[in-house]
Amino acid sequence: MELEKKTTSKPHFEHSLMVRPLVLCLLVAIIGIIPARIIGYGYMPGDDANRHAAKVVSGKDWDEILVLRDDVKMDSHPGWHAILNIIYKATNYSTDHLVDISVISLFILFSLVPLMLLDRPEAWPISMLTFVIAGPGLLGRLLLGRPYIFTMSVVLVLCFLWPKLRSKKLPYKFLIFLTLLMAASTWIHCAWYLLALPVICFFMAREWRAGILVSFSTIIGIVLGASFTGHPYLLLKQNILHVIHAFGSHDFQHMLVGEFQSSRGDVLMVMVVAIILAWRKMRGSWNSKIIDNPVFILAVSGWALGFVSNRFWLDWGMTATIAWMSLEYQEVLKEKINHLSWRRVLITIGILGTLYIAVTNDSGRRWTHNLSIKYLHLDNPDHALWLPDPGGIVYSNSMRIFYQTFLKNPHAPWRYILGFEPIIMPPEDLKIYRNIQRNFGHFKTFEPWVKKMKPEDRLIINHTPDKAPKIQGLEWHLVTGNVWIGRLPRDSKEGAKEQNNK
Repeated sequence: MELEKKTTSKPHFEHSLMVRPLVLCLLVAIIGIIPARIIGYGYMPGDDANRHAAKVVSGKDWDEILVLRDDVKMDSHPGWHAILNIIYKATNYSTDHLVDISVISLFILFSLVPLMLLDRPEAWPISMLTFVIAGPGLLGRLLLGRPYIFTMSVVLVLCFLWPKLRSKKLPYKFLIFLTLLMAASTWIHCAWYLLALPVICFFMAREWRAGILVSFSTIIGIVLGASFTGHPYLLLKQNILHVIHAFGSHDFQHMLVGEFQSSRGDVLMVMVVAIILAWRKMRGSWNSKIIDNPVFILAVSGWALGFVSNRFWLDWGMTATIAWMSLEYQEVLKEKINHLSWRRVLITIGILGTLYIAVTNDSGRRWTHNLSIKYLHLDNPDHALWLPDPGGIVYSNSMRIFYQTFLKNPHAPWRYILGFEPIIMPPEDLKIYRNIQRNFGHFKTFEPWVKKMKPEDRLIINHTPDKAPKIQGLEWHLVTGNVWIGRLPRDSKEGAKEQNNK
């Protein structure tokens, strides 16, 4: 009998060893399919992913695309544009396809990090599903295809692996790896000053040794990353000035770009965290280190600082929260289910199926809203008649006009007065723009721009399609949807000549 038990249990044990690889395969497959399915709807993010792709395809420097302040001297995302440029040269993809690659690759990067670092990787989709239900802002940001997602992935690595820094033996390999990640983040994303926040949280948690090691890795990484650009001092200086100008050139919060405005506190997510803590207490597993650690403190700090700027919560607080939550779910899974049990596979299938449906459904047209956008296009003869002439400037009070028009016309022979951030405009134009914002787009506030306009320039604004904007001194044409283009008046002969030329 004993011999029979041993012979029958051996193959069962061998089959059980396949549980983790199978769970990982399922996770990787679904995580790869989710962004591809969303892109399949025709989804296109509406902001910076567009301008990153268009800049690479254009082959131009920013001063050939935008009218800039004198002290804006270099590209703010040199690493990301270098990566996209390699892809573009290898594939000759259009701007739309480069945006698709950005969305898919960055979502997968962020989502794969925990799978490689958790003992129970199935805890990760449970955390993602929690955020889909209670804090959907995170999943939305992970599908914007912007380089800050790389920095968020670096923060995830730090959240999961920081206990290695407690080792009495100096973890050289991990420190080198962490330093390289910090360098890559500085080169790709360039928000190097924000890397100080996790460091501060280590000291707030009184993890002195880990805090000192992370500090050294971060400082060396920032210097290395800035050096990769060839202009380290200029990059670091320009990024700091950008932040100072961004928060120092407005009268009211609504004048800031949306993600710089304050968070409302994400009450549902606070409630979820409270429930998880209460659940741990009820299980009799309470330990003060559950909340007295750098990851939880970073989550709380990001949430609190979100009342100053939502970016702290969206990019730092949420990242730390989902990492902390995954570790909590992992503890429960370890308590309840043997690591060789096939129940892990069944749970993974159930969670992944629910996650897939929850993320990919098109509730509220969240993935198809852009399909109704009517883009301005120089290849359209009707649009070309009214778009700027070579050397012209697009004046507008809408960054959407820039994102959408630049995406579809990367080689166009004009520049934009308003691009991806108001504070990089020349001071006199920023003053005009802030006055337009202050007065909620009143027609008279556009007059200083009209006075500056030359025959090759255009004023492009969104306005109700049933009547032209009452901005004096321009002739107007409804080009598409609710997009109006205004230009200096032209006599009939000049107009006919222009039409023949175009």
